[in-house]
Amino acid sequence: MSLEDGGRQRGRRRLGTWIAGAVGLAGVAALILVIDPSKVGSSLEHFDLALIPAIVACSVAYYTLQGVRWQFLLRDVGVHLGWGETVSINLAGQVTTLLPLGELTRVVLAARQARAPFSDVLATVTVQELIYGLLLVVVAVPGLFEFHVNPAIPIVAVVVAGLALAVLTVPPLFHLLHAIGERVLGVRRLLDPLDELHAETVELLHRPDTLGWSFIGLAQVVAMSTVFWLVLSALAPGRLSWPEAASVYAVASIGGAISLIPGGLGASEATFAGILIVAGLPPAPATAVALMQRVADQGVATAAGLIAYAYARRRYRLRRLFG
Repeated sequence: MSLEDGGRQRGRRRLGTWIAGAVGLAGVAALILVIDPSKVGSSLEHFDLALIPAIVACSVAYYTLQGVRWQFLLRDVGVHLGWGETVSINLAGQVTTLLPLGELTRVVLAARQARAPFSDVLATVTVQELIYGLLLVVVAVPGLFEFHVNPAIPIVAVVVAGLALAVLTVPPLFHLLHAIGERVLGVRRLLDPLDELHAETVELLHRPDTLGWSFIGLAQVVAMSTVFWLVLSALAPGRLSWPEAASVYAVASIGGAISLIPGGLGASEATFAGILIVAGLPPAPATAVALMQRVADQGVATAAGLIAYAYARRRYRLRRLFG
């Protein structure tokens, strides 16, 4: 690749980053403007600061559990990293989750540190996110009936997850899509890496311990549901029980995921606010809860991740984060 071509690719990546960020921020801004910025600000002023330590602790617990779950999957594909390395790399990867393909940061870091094939590490993240998404769908089901949420959101999530699982585990379906990509779409050069990813993912999904350790993913759902419940309690105490809050969190997270916006920025906030309004919370407090949930989740992870990324950048000789 020439320097000129490399410069064009970097330029396109930067443009994609700015566009993705702008779309998400525009969604958040539109939500605040529709509700009334002054009323949202007034609601935020009533935030119970005494709950901040518990919120931060539960948020950190979520990402620690994510790293622990990832460690078992990495070992299954022969990637050996220390527990501390896996957790810190997972945390460092959170810095870029609001960017297009940001989830790949932790894949790159782990593959580089362990000197492992990229496809092997990518397969572990693919399986981890797939199983976590299915767990969210299960937790979301009670909320559909409790808050009269449009069932299209979890139905779409189930269909997408089911198709992904079928493509990965049913050989005839994978071969059919492979043939379409090769003969119809003309993307033959992309198929070799896809074949490697498919092989590793199928092997992981057929291992009994892959599902056996999925209770850690359920613990992640519990941790982040608790974060949301604490945020809600800090702004509107007593409005929802913990099980109700868990259902709202699951449905809103699925809504953000199927929006295809990196990190669900804008889409998740709108879904959180919408469900809370249906549950009886006034629009301004509902929007304030949605905004603070983003801060409690991604804000805490990004702050801690920046420290971990600074360390990882020196250790793994990375280039600039947005280069």
